This record gives sequence, C-alpha cells and structure tokens, in this order.
Amino acid sequence: MYKRDDLDRPIGRPNTIVPKEGIPWIWEGVLAEEAITLLSAPEKIGKTTLLSLLLDRRRVGGQLLGRAVYPGRTILCSEENQRLWELRQPPLNFGSDLIFHRPVDDFPTRGRWKRFIDDLLNLSFREDPFDLLVVDTATRFMPLTDRNKRIMGWALSQLSIVAGFPAGVLILNQSRNHHRPLAAYADIVIEMENPRGSELTRRRTFRGVGRYPETLQSVSAELNPAGTDYVMLDADSSPHPPLLAALQTLLRASPTPLSRQEILSRWLESEPPPRADSLWRCLTRGCETGLFTRSGEGTKTEAFRYWVRENRLADGRLG
Repeated sequence: MYKRDDLDRPIGRPNTIVPKEGIPWIWEGVLAEEAITLLSAPEKIGKTTLLSLLLDRRRVGGQLLGRAVYPGRTILCSEENQRLWELRQPPLNFGSDLIFHRPVDDFPTRGRWKRFIDDLLNLSFREDPFDLLVVDTATRFMPLTDRNKRIMGWALSQLSIVAGFPAGVLILNQSRNHHRPLAAYADIVIEMENPRGSELTRRRTFRGVGRYPETLQSVSAELNPAGTDYVMLDADSSPHPPLLAALQTLLRASPTPLSRQEILSRWLESEPPPRADSLWRCLTRGCETGLFTRSGEGTKTEAFRYWVRENRLADGRLG
C-alpha cells in the first residue's frame, strides 16, 4: 500500500473543481469529508478552545461561528493528555463518540507516523467508523523535517489516505516554519488571530481560503464568559434590509417551512442568491428578533427549517 515512490510526490496538491451542491460538510465552510483543513494560529491564541467547542457540537450537532456542525465520531490525536480534556467537561460535553488515539511515543519519525496511519486504517473498518481526524499539533506528531521536503511531502500525503475513508482531517499548527508547506497541501486554510493591540481580549478573527466555494472567508467573534460559545461580531451580523425583505417574501409564499438549501433553490432568478454565511446570519438574527421561527435539529438528516411567524399563527399551527 505504501511505496517509496510516494516520497517523490510534490507537497502541494492539484486544484480540483468541487461542485457547489452536495459537499459533505462536517463543519460547514471549515471541515468536509475527503478534505484536509489547516487551522493555523500563534501559541496561546485559543486553538484548543475552538477545538473543544467543535468536539462539543459534534456530540449531537449544533452551530459554531455561525455555521452548522454535524454529529459524528472523532479521532483526537492531541499533545494534551486525556485527563486535561476530561477537565473541560462540564461545561462542555464531548459524548461517547470521541476517541483518544495517538502514536505510542512522542518522537516524530517516519516509521512512527506510518504505523499511526495503519492503525487509523484498521479503525476505519469498524462498524462505527470515524469521520473526522484531528492532529493537535502538526509539529508534535508529524515528521516535518525542514531539510527533507520529500519526507514532509510523504507525511502529508498519508493524510489523503485517511481523508479517502471518507473522513475529514483537521491539522492544528502554530509553527511559522511549517505553515507554507502545510497550507499548500491543505484544501482549506483557516487562520485565527487576535485583534491588533488587544492581547487580553476574548475577540478573535477567523480568515479562511480554500478550494470549496462555501469556505469561511472572514468572521469576527467573541468567546462568551462561560467559554461555551463564540458570539458573532461581524459588522453585517444584523440582517441587511434587502436580504431580510427577500427572505420574508419567499417564506411567506411557501406553504411549508423551508431549509436553507430549499431557500437558495427557490431564490428569485432576477436577484443574485446570498452567500451561505450571510443567509445563515440573517435567518439566525431573524429568529432571535421574532421575525422567523425555526424547527428541526440542524443535522444532516433533519435540517433546520424556517417560516415567517405570522404565517403559522394565521393557520393555527402555532399556539
């Protein structure tokens, strides 16, 4: 399965055309099956906190940074021991679908990395396979030697095998030395930063770029005092009047509640459809202010559905 020729593959991956419909998101705009995401940030900026919130949402589904997270089984390869992760519960809850698994020793060699990938291959054939692998952090576990680009390319290419299960792969990185080769190989790159001049703030900026059309681009958010969620702080977090009016018209005309995908599919041909993140924020804000009502669990099998509150009141289906 593994050939020495694999060492001759370039580090960068070829650009591929991804269809706009049917992307198997794990975390919309950030993580997808058969894709590798790099989360890059300086040390002590909050990468592990963000990861903790993601693992909490993965238990039953939910949202994070204004985007849906779908439930599933996660393999966590973390430099922090399992006891430290247990101390984060409560207030968070990772559930029973989080598996801690890491190489037997901490010295990042090619042989150790290959054995780790082989172990993951065996886990993929279980009756309850995982759909997300998290490597926290890259330099702790992967043989990313600066002087041997062939070995670095081979080590990164092994993650494509994992992604082909299919599964999503999330790599956390804080080393500037390895950012460029990791970013060149990843399908999606998310950079997490502090606002300039605000070292002690709970606010963070997230900027993304990727091969997928719905990749998160730029959002700002603030961690709440309990450390259980990020509150969106985007300048356009309130619904824009034109988008809000168009949504009200579309939802009023529908005899049944609509999911976000159904809303986009019924969008007026005379107007450009909104971006996925703008639509999500507008619908969420509309629900918070009482303009819209939402049902469903927000999962792959039971999407959120929206309607104009006055419609349901009029026909007696809402008390």
